[in-house]
Amino acid sequence: MNAQFIYLLVFILGVVMAVWMQKRFCILCDASSIDPKPFSYARLQLLWWTFIILVSFISILAATGKMPTFDTSTLLLLGIGALTTASARIVDVADDNKYKEAVTEATAEDEATPPKNSKDMKSEGFWLDILSDKTGISIPRFQAVVFNLFFGIWFIWRTVINLHQAGFGSSDEVIDKIMPIIPLNNLILLGISAGTYVALKSSENK
Repeated sequence: MNAQFIYLLVFILGVVMAVWMQKRFCILCDASSIDPKPFSYARLQLLWWTFIILVSFISILAATGKMPTFDTSTLLLLGIGALTTASARIVDVADDNKYKEAVTEATAEDEATPPKNSKDMKSEGFWLDILSDKTGISIPRFQAVVFNLFFGIWFIWRTVINLHQAGFGSSDEVIDKIMPIIPLNNLILLGISAGTYVALKSSENK
């Protein structure tokens, strides 16, 4: 079977699985009790790169019968996504604790309840949720989404092109080069975008 066709098949199956998991478990939504829950940019970023790398890995394994070795840049991509998600969650937990304290104080002093945290506000739709903070569309969020979108599309495109040369007779060296290497400066760019998002997220509910 053609290696590129295998990639397409695995990609479609991956999309179907991701859609099912979102509908069943709301994996792209913030940890919130509100309904409908807002979408989370941090979770989306982690799923985006996990999905791309996992589809590439399974496709290479199915097309060549050999397991590719991840380049350092690929591991750093997953690390950036995981760190962004973990940091965003820490910020949310801290904001939840502050909100509960503020509500308790307001109740004790018979004052108005403070405004809810951003993750506890109803979803306004996928794009508005991931691009907006409490004040509207956020430029840092927009920047992060655009960078990750285009780097992800480039990663998919290069992998599909490189798969054209793959087969069961391919050497380990050829197989390890199917997934593209992202230059260090580009990884730094993605890291800066993620760091800016987390830094500004900590001030969203203040």
